[in-house]
Amino acid sequence: MQIEFITPASQEFLAAIDFYEVQAPGLGEEFILNVEGSLKLIADFPNLGSRGPAGTRRIHLHRFPYSLVYRPETDVLRVIAVEHQRRRPGFWMDRV
Repeated sequence: MQIEFITPASQEFLAAIDFYEVQAPGLGEEFILNVEGSLKLIADFPNLGSRGPAGTRRIHLHRFPYSLVYRPETDVLRVIAVEHQRRRPGFWMDRV
């Protein structure tokens, strides 16, 4: 299944990578690997994440306080947000 990030989600992903890389060299790469592992998992099991509004689903990352908010569609998993679990919950709602 193809995975696509909408533009704001892509920007959130890149900002998180930059933040972690500033905190400790190599930590940004670990964040990338964690996100990639979660993306592979939901590509194989699109309904794995907990249900959210407007057909979205959410999966929590293992090592980092982030969730991927996504919507499974016919041939694509569309990532709606890379959401920090403790900041501005639901900020992405206007994207669905």
